[in-house]
Amino acid sequence: MTLAIIGSINLDQIFAVQQIPHPGETLIADSLTEAPGGKGANQAVAAALNGVDVDFIGRVGDDGSGISLRQSLVAKGVQATHLITDTHEPTGRAVIMVEPSGENRIVVASGANAAVTMADVQPVLEQLGPDDFLMATFESPIQTITDAFTAAKQHGVKTVLNPAPARHGVPIGLLAATDIIIPNEGEATALTGIDMVDAAATAEAAATLRQQGAGEVIITLAERGSYYSGPSGDFSVPAYTVQAVDTTGAGDTFIGAFLSQYGQGDVAAAIDYATAASAIAVAHAGGQPSIPSADAVTAFLKEAH
Repeated sequence: MTLAIIGSINLDQIFAVQQIPHPGETLIADSLTEAPGGKGANQAVAAALNGVDVDFIGRVGDDGSGISLRQSLVAKGVQATHLITDTHEPTGRAVIMVEPSGENRIVVASGANAAVTMADVQPVLEQLGPDDFLMATFESPIQTITDAFTAAKQHGVKTVLNPAPARHGVPIGLLAATDIIIPNEGEATALTGIDMVDAAATAEAAATLRQQGAGEVIITLAERGSYYSGPSGDFSVPAYTVQAVDTTGAGDTFIGAFLSQYGQGDVAAAIDYATAASAIAVAHAGGQPSIPSADAVTAFLKEAH
């Protein structure tokens, strides 16, 4: 199995603050940390650290940040042959403010991430088959994703969509070309118009996404765990209780870890594994630096069970 990811890759600048500043207010941060990030890159690292062969498709700028991010991706075991150096746009950046509770606020400047085209994807797509996956998030150009997913289905490749960050409305045909969609509750609300105030509303949102064409739906619900709807039925998987330090990258960790287990047993076990991985991630600072290895997840599950 190969997982090809059309993904964003950013330099994260993480500010630890006591509170989010009010309009017009200037705060002195407790600390500043720089780390590799981007939803696509985080998911690639999470999958690679949990045993998946990952081929990353994206763009960085022709700058020092692009060089270091490429090196970091390769060091984590991700194939970066198709990570293109863009000579016109800078490497993506994310400014992340993290409160003591672990809650964060993120602003992203896409830079070269916004320049990814179908021509970048095509060489990888031609090498994929029915045992492989193509994945993307909304941090990459949505038309490129739609074209790539449509082509992937023609090749029999399984498609996985993380519709993040949230957006209202997607091109006709994208969900129909999506085998697995993994939104959080805010993203699911944006796509369906259903406010997930309770379990019934969550089930309704999942059903709506399937009616729109998605084959399987996993809605992540933070401390309330996650909800699955698909051929294996409809069910909830609880979260693990941990002391949150930084929630940055928790959803990305969940997705990468889930795909490392998908198809190896029942889907509930894969979701439970992913839930454990994301619990480990939120207990540590940073996006990619907090992503656990397969050994760490296995040890966590052994102790938890």
